[in-house]
Amino acid sequence: MHFQDGWIIRRLSPYCSRIELVALPKRRDEFRLLHAMGWETANVHLGTKDTIKAVRRDLEKRPSGWLRAAAKAMADSTLKDWDEWRRR
Repeated sequence: MHFQDGWIIRRLSPYCSRIELVALPKRRDEFRLLHAMGWETANVHLGTKDTIKAVRRDLEKRPSGWLRAAAKAMADSTLKDWDEWRRR
């Protein structure tokens, strides 16, 4: 866990594990899988009706491309963390 740019970065669960796409069946739909994962992540952040309004207000203020930039920063941070762990 660490603090970065006003965010607390941590695992969602101590028992989380990655989904290896190569372990999925030949006939699969990665887009559908990622969409479902994103949908559930959004559900966690919505919470109550008051929260939904606050989230929408926040989203309206954000510049175009903010989510892609945030996802890239998260991926970079995750890879750096994994690399540090692997070197132990």
